[in-house]
Formats: sequence, structure tokens, C-alpha cells
Amino acid sequence: MAVNVLSGLTHDYSVWRRYYAVQGVRMTPLRMTGSDMTIDFNDAADLWVECGCFQTPSALHGWLTGYLAAGARLTTDMWLQEAQDYLELEEAPNEKLAALLKDFYAGVLTGLAGEAMDFVLLLPADEDADIDEQVDCLAQWSKGFLDGFGASGRIQGMVPADVMEVLQDLDAFSQAQLDDPQDPQNEILYLELAEHARVAALTVFYAMNQQTDKSGKTLH
Repeated sequence: MAVNVLSGLTHDYSVWRRYYAVQGVRMTPLRMTGSDMTIDFNDAADLWVECGCFQTPSALHGWLTGYLAAGARLTTDMWLQEAQDYLELEEAPNEKLAALLKDFYAGVLTGLAGEAMDFVLLLPADEDADIDEQVDCLAQWSKGFLDGFGASGRIQGMVPADVMEVLQDLDAFSQAQLDDPQDPQNEILYLELAEHARVAALTVFYAMNQQTDKSGKTLH
């Protein structure tokens, strides 16, 4: 993995890291958890294949994170339609996929807005994927975040400087790739990038949702 992706970060995350550390926030677990639900990457990926989705679970998770972090909210019907479009599905999500997508929405918003700040990225776990697949999913998550942020329609005029810096970092993450798949440092660098992306999402959410009810207009 190109080390310059880390060394070239434009945003100083140290203040946020210290703040989240005081709050007891976990470091980069690779499952998405909410107050009452857990989404496993493999389970989601299996359903994706079954339904013929053309984007990975990580990409859609990133899109939704970027959309909500920008301060926008969706009704159930709107979210299911957005997901159908992003996943390039020819038909509306079936009952099983729709239920999972609703869990996606609830879990992402809870993770971003909850006092526990237990938001995590939806990425494959170490035992389930090679490091190159993990890096690829992280890149897809980062691109998804940028796509969702742009699709939110909440960006008018100048974007706050700290948010712009974070978006620039995520743009770099979206291009991350391994230089040498056998490099023993790959896993460490991947975990650092994943943690930077996680904190970046929280940074954008808190910067862009100051005037919004953080609980948002949840699905009804």
C-alpha cells in the first residue's frame, strides 16, 4: 500500500482522536454495530450476490454514511429507491434485502449520531478476506462516501475547510491499493487507513449536522 496516502493526509485528526478516546470509542472493529443490531459483511455480501447487486456492501455503506453525514435524511421509500439505483437493481429490493437495507439506515445513523459514537465501517474481517480485498473494500467505501455526500443536495456555497480537508483525504483513500501484497506492513497500514476513514466520517457528521436534529428524520 502506498505509504504516501497516510503521510499526505491534509486533516489533523489528532484532536478528534483524543476526544473520541476520552469517550471510550473503539478502534476499528470490522463489523457494523448499532444499538440493537449487527450486520455481518459476509451475510450482506451473500445477499448481494443472491439479489444481483452491482456495488459492494462497503460501497453502499459508504454512500449512506456520506449522505447522512452531509445532514440529509431519507424516508423509507426514498432510501430503498436510492439503494436500488446505487446497486443498479432492475427491480425493487425483495423483502429480505429491504429489511437489511432498513437495518443499514438505522445502524449508520445510530453510529454517527449516538452518544456512544460507536460508528464503524462495514468491511470484511481479517479471517474472511485477503488484505488486498480489504483495501479494495475500503477504497470502495471511501468513494461511496464521496458519492453520497455529493448526492445529498446539502452542499451549497463554500464547504467548511475542515470538511474539505477530510473529503480530500477520502478521495485519496478511494485510490488506495497495495504496492506489494506480501509486505508485512500492509495490515497495519490498512487498519490505520480504516481508522482515519472512520474518524473522518464522524468529523464530517459533527461539522455538517450542527443545525440538524442529529436523530434525524428516521425511516417511517
